[in-house]
Amino acid sequence: MKKSELKKIISEAVMEVMYEQSLPTGVSSKAIIPISQFVQRADQVDEAEGDFLGARTSTMSPEEMQAYLARIKSGEKAVTDKYKMPYIHGGNIEIKNEAGQTYDLDKLKASIMTRPKQILKQNAKMAKSAGEDTMFFDIGLPALKGLAVNEKTGEFIIVDTCPGAGACKVYCYAKKGGYVQWKDASMSQTRLLNFLVNDPQGFKTQFENELRAKATSLIKRGKKVIVRWHDAGDFFSPEYLDLAYGIAKDFPDVLFYAYTKMASVAKSQKPSNFIINFSMGATPEQEKQIDFGKDKHSTVVPKPMFDKYVLKDEKGKAIRDEKNRIQFKDEAALQSFKKDLAMKYNVPVESILTYDEMIKTPQSNEEGKYNIIVVPGDGDVSASRRDVKGTYLLIH
Repeated sequence: MKKSELKKIISEAVMEVMYEQSLPTGVSSKAIIPISQFVQRADQVDEAEGDFLGARTSTMSPEEMQAYLARIKSGEKAVTDKYKMPYIHGGNIEIKNEAGQTYDLDKLKASIMTRPKQILKQNAKMAKSAGEDTMFFDIGLPALKGLAVNEKTGEFIIVDTCPGAGACKVYCYAKKGGYVQWKDASMSQTRLLNFLVNDPQGFKTQFENELRAKATSLIKRGKKVIVRWHDAGDFFSPEYLDLAYGIAKDFPDVLFYAYTKMASVAKSQKPSNFIINFSMGATPEQEKQIDFGKDKHSTVVPKPMFDKYVLKDEKGKAIRDEKNRIQFKDEAALQSFKKDLAMKYNVPVESILTYDEMIKTPQSNEEGKYNIIVVPGDGDVSASRRDVKGTYLLIH
């Protein structure tokens, strides 16, 4: 292990400890990983040889992989695995011998190296975002760390897919639910990542062929086509960002948008049809480069700020509407919350709209005019509108 890499891992661990005070309510400080455990992992990996679209990578030996798969199958993963190791669904792991002492690495490699049949998809949130005149598509990678194969050497590699992640590592939504619940969904993301880092040009060609097939007929029928780049993962290198921007330039009639925790991405020179939202929860190094008074962004609102305004039943459980969204007690409670939000985040109270209010409000030519309250169950339209500066997420 190179000293520079070891120093970088230790630095990351220190930053996570510094983030303890900023964690969302209800997240235990025990979720912060001891530095010593990061150092132990650092001693076990070597930097991967190869370009891999500029991604930060490390190799995994067969022995390391066997040990990790054993931890997954036994349900005894190390505390650091969630943050430093790629997610592998147990259903994608096959036993190689009858004694069950080893796992079939060749079958796992072959599955990962299978090229995806489809890159562009529509998840549930994208479906909720679509309207009669708009069609949303998305692309996602594994969150935090992804598994791939060095197709030149046959080695397993770990790819850092979210190099700007900070406190969000603890409560990352893309490490929960359908992203990890279903083996097919997990492998689909892994195959996308493997394709991307081993054959960027092939990935770009397939992406453009799919988008052209979908967008051409939709645009002819008067629909607006919007692509969200990453429902999980991030632009992990300048080379990857260039690939995404190159695709956007090839499709000037399609709107692209993304979230990022990389300040360099948020402040990059973007194609006119590409919108970037800086997402809070990044490392302090990234966040200090962002001007939240000017730069388009999203942030998670601490639960104590809004919980007292939420409509609840006699047991204190939030009452949800027909779309399974939390509700405010009444209009007065909503207005009080807007005032609190305006004060905490230093934005004009009149600029704050609920998601439903935004949908009913025609888009303005004034960039950053509105700040939007988004609850679970709402769509993702605010991130794709230039007249929205802040998206405030109420995770209940």
